Amino acid sequence: MKNLRKHINVAATLLIASAAIQSCSMETPFSESEGILQMKLVINSDVTRAAMDRQELADNCVIYISNDKGIVFKEKGLGNLPEQITLRQGHYIAEAWTGDSVPASFDSKFYRCYEPIDIIGGLNEIQLNCKIANVVASVNASTIDEAQIKNLHVTVSTSNGSLEFDNSNFKTAKGYFMMPYDADGNRESVLDIKVEGENILGEPFTKTKTVQNVKPAHEYAVNISYDDTGEEPQGGGYLVVTIDETEIMVASTVEIFAAPLIEGVDFDIDKQIVGNPGQFEGERKVKIVAFDEIESFTIECKDAGNLNLPSQKVDLKKVDDLTIAQINAAGITWDKTVENVENNKDGHTRQLSYIYFSEAYLNSLPARDTEYRIDLTATDGNGKTTAKTLRIAVGEKAIVYDDPLVTEEASDPNNQMAIGARSATLRASIKDETASGFGIQYREEGTSEWTKVPMNGSRASQIITVTLRDLKPGTTYEYKAFADGFEASDSKKFTTESIYTIPNASMEEWSTYSASTMLGTRTVVLPGGTGDKNTSFWGSGNEGSATANKVVLDKSEVMKHSGTYSARLASTSAVGVIAAGNMFIGSYVKTDGTNGVLSLGREYNASHPSKVRVFANYRPGGGVSVKSDNEKYVDIVANGTDQGQIYVALTTEPIEIRTNPSNRNLFPSGPTNEDGKAHEDYSKVVAYGEVTWDKAFGADGSLEAVEIPFIYTDRAKTLKPKYIVIVASASKFGDFFCGSANSVMYLDDFELVYE
Repeated sequence: MKNLRKHINVAATLLIASAAIQSCSMETPFSESEGILQMKLVINSDVTRAAMDRQELADNCVIYISNDKGIVFKEKGLGNLPEQITLRQGHYIAEAWTGDSVPASFDSKFYRCYEPIDIIGGLNEIQLNCKIANVVASVNASTIDEAQIKNLHVTVSTSNGSLEFDNSNFKTAKGYFMMPYDADGNRESVLDIKVEGENILGEPFTKTKTVQNVKPAHEYAVNISYDDTGEEPQGGGYLVVTIDETEIMVASTVEIFAAPLIEGVDFDIDKQIVGNPGQFEGERKVKIVAFDEIESFTIECKDAGNLNLPSQKVDLKKVDDLTIAQINAAGITWDKTVENVENNKDGHTRQLSYIYFSEAYLNSLPARDTEYRIDLTATDGNGKTTAKTLRIAVGEKAIVYDDPLVTEEASDPNNQMAIGARSATLRASIKDETASGFGIQYREEGTSEWTKVPMNGSRASQIITVTLRDLKPGTTYEYKAFADGFEASDSKKFTTESIYTIPNASMEEWSTYSASTMLGTRTVVLPGGTGDKNTSFWGSGNEGSATANKVVLDKSEVMKHSGTYSARLASTSAVGVIAAGNMFIGSYVKTDGTNGVLSLGREYNASHPSKVRVFANYRPGGGVSVKSDNEKYVDIVANGTDQGQIYVALTTEPIEIRTNPSNRNLFPSGPTNEDGKAHEDYSKVVAYGEVTWDKAFGADGSLEAVEIPFIYTDRAKTLKPKYIVIVASASKFGDFFCGSANSVMYLDDFELVYE
């Protein structure tokens, strides 16, 4: 390579200032541990054939501020950047970038800056200098003798992209390269140059050169000269290729200020304000922000008479007091506040204004089939103008649907089961009856690929639904509508329910506690490891049977599905009365004479499982005993075969069970109790399911899976379940002290199944 020359190119600098401010930026107090940051960005650019103009660079600029705990501020678009940012004192890093980051381009450039900031109390000012991040390549046309070199082609390449300079562009074009990273995460720094063409004799030639250690914000100009003093007369032997490296420098600045900002406060001004006649709630407040003083602010409506305005078009900056009074009387007020910001680098005045449309004004508008439209236009001292239209729909007929298909929110208070753990039912309404090919597309949040699910429906305003299957529990998804020729721009989100794992479902945890009975203190076996019946997830009737030194539930190693133990429920007879082998979710409250009082249900995560799966073995005993006066409540007969049962439920509250005939209250499997009267606790039941065995279940010596589906009541659509109930009994009618003293049930590995 011949001599490497460095020189300074005169380039333009783009200074972009934000016009958006916070209404109380100068008035907001901050503590001694905080400081205020004011930022400006300078974009160092050698703009030629730029793909983005200055305003696009401003709109696409991304600013990050971070500290050792992560990102503390992020914004896109300098028009959205607040004039001041309040930060706690400490060390920060400010980063900004804009432009197009592409591997190789003649017009797409990328700019970036990285500046440390130490925030102290009071005002902190910083200027972020965004320099071009590309490696720039060009051909130095002044070195080329076109009489000696014909059909010139110069190819400049990285491992990720290439550009070709030819007779159509080599005199003026510049190539912009984003250097790729290698497999080890290091940025590459090599440009490959290939020069092709024909010499004066029409002979083709090729010359190559590799440029090492190229740097961003540097231009590498390819010099191509013809030297006939060498010893190679053929082809490209006389061709000499050298590279000049130039650091891109800044010579001047240009200021660009964003146009005035008009936006709704706590509402989207680009969407209709919708309400029924006389039923609008609250005012609508519109903010107007200008970088320089507002020269003109007009409010205009072609149907001024219907909007209670004094005329079709009013310039609030130039109108007389009488017209202002008329507008105020109609319920519209304009609050002009000029804010002179001192110690500001640019020395410009910001102006902040508000226009208010009161609740009374909105409710004064009569219903009609079309929307009301109020045009708001602001022009600042720099001659920049922004216009927005306030659109008011009074009544259903005036609502304008921009999309042919409108997706509804996934959370539906009238259907609490719409979102499950593995499924979701989503709704949309068709607003254009000519729409076709519509449906919902969804994806897991954080992924890029959408899955499309078609929907059925064809009538305008018809609500249509689609159910998504095989979703992941506890996962957030995005979804949006689509139709032929249409895809919604904004997506909505839902999160699937988390699955619930039943504590001690495998029956591995057991303990004991002491209970006082009529015959003294007894040791009671507990299906849980806490040794406390009130905190144990599972309970049993062991405390009641302990009076007679009987155990109706205990761990067993005889039959099990997994682990060391299963639960063995064994019915027995105590003082001539059947005590059913039983186990339940909840706690044994107390013994009432020879009867029991139980609390069924433990809190859980309010999800909606489809069924309960458990591994079971049941052997019903014979010689059934039926207590007198209880025959009408049971469907087993004296000396016959017993029945076993497991029932499951989801409820809104725990349910108290009492077996004493004087105040008996059993679980409400239906709307009426055993006497045919309305059951007061049935309104608490959201879902119920049961399985009953009147003969043996499971092969001898082993457990077999059984699934008990939940049947959800109508109230499940509006009530979330808060408690889960599982009750198992070796003698189904043990609550009536009927059954066989020889019935035995084994249970292991309970599980909630979600579909």
